[in-house]
Amino acid sequence: MVARTRLPLPPPAPSPHTATGAGGGGRGVEFRRKLHFLSSELHLDPFPLLAANPALRSAPLPLLRDSLRLLTSHGLSARDAARVFSAFPTLLTSPPGEPLRFLSADAPLPPPHLRAAVLRSPRLLAASVPDTLRPALLFLRRRVALLREPLPLAAALLLAFSVERTLLPKLLFLRDATGLPDPAVCAVLRRAPAILSYGIETNLTPKLQFLAERMGRDPAVELSEFPHYFAFSLEGRIRPRHDALRERGIEMSLKDMLTSNDDEFRERLIKATLSDTKATL
Repeated sequence: MVARTRLPLPPPAPSPHTATGAGGGGRGVEFRRKLHFLSSELHLDPFPLLAANPALRSAPLPLLRDSLRLLTSHGLSARDAARVFSAFPTLLTSPPGEPLRFLSADAPLPPPHLRAAVLRSPRLLAASVPDTLRPALLFLRRRVALLREPLPLAAALLLAFSVERTLLPKLLFLRDATGLPDPAVCAVLRRAPAILSYGIETNLTPKLQFLAERMGRDPAVELSEFPHYFAFSLEGRIRPRHDALRERGIEMSLKDMLTSNDDEFRERLIKATLSDTKATL
């Protein structure tokens, strides 16, 4: 009969949440401090940030504080910085010193303008200066001849876009679709830089077609007079207001038709209708 030998039990595996040893204990304390910094000081949920940016686990807490201090030194509040870090968690472990210096000195954007731009588009701080920010600024300065300083907010937001993939194709599309010469297109863009951020298929094409085909207006003339046309919703404002004018046989400039609020627009319709009625009596 074979004797049974009692084997010793294996030692328990260390818990991933419990640090062991002097070095492990220090790492555990450091990690808890980072969690406290993210949750209590920035008021962010740390776990999605850790999932999006695994480097946070090993990054020293002073590095995270340096990233926060860098943003606040350029006019952003801690709450603003939290919004930026939430959108781009990698900025916590890669302080965006180079993009901030470029936006401050080269664009140039004073602190209030820089804060507004970064809050609208945190991607500005995650973009490469040599690959994206500087080429976009040169495009706006040299090709569009947008020389205003500081750079308008709508133009500053364009610095996060690729020249080859976004900015240049939209300028060329607008030139070809309207028949405007290059200098005239650039004049339109200087007055309404946000046009370069609108989608060709989702915004520019359907609105140009509606302007020419349904409204019977010359896009080259109308955009030269009112380049902000593309900023208005086709279904929410352009189409219903055009239909209201057409039903009453009233003519109105694009600017008057689109920029007035609903009450003002109704009042203009009433006045125009009364005026036409008196003219026929």
